[in-house]
Amino acid sequence: MPSYDPAVPAVYDLPYIEKTLPHRFPFLLVDKIIDLTDEKIVGIKNVTFNEWYFQGHFPGNPVMPGVLQIEALAQCGGILAINLSGEGQYDTYFLKIDNCKFKQMVRPGDTMILKMELVAPIRRGICEMRGTVYVGNKVATEADLVAQIVKR
Repeated sequence: MPSYDPAVPAVYDLPYIEKTLPHRFPFLLVDKIIDLTDEKIVGIKNVTFNEWYFQGHFPGNPVMPGVLQIEALAQCGGILAINLSGEGQYDTYFLKIDNCKFKQMVRPGDTMILKMELVAPIRRGICEMRGTVYVGNKVATEADLVAQIVKR
């Protein structure tokens, strides 16, 4: 499990993430990147009660939707894939999700640690990654994700 110390400066902050990804509020689901190598990336998403989806998911029992947890992983992985793609501007598009498991609820006040690891080298713009969401010292979500990298 990756360790997270909020006092340590981020590798990439929100302005850099916004330059890299096309997503914007309310759909940008990565707050910062705390670790980055050629094989893995670790990002942070701070979940607050003010998130737009808690109004209806579920009133009186707020739980972050699983599909948005997967989207947060995908955005984090997109930063890694784009970082490895060289000069130019790129977007990433989902192709496949496999072996997805939701093991623990994510609630307001939680800090999601988003870890994405390359499963194989990127070939022909196809990127295969293994993603894990950690909350506290537990695995909340895991999935295998495949995306395509496309030059803008």
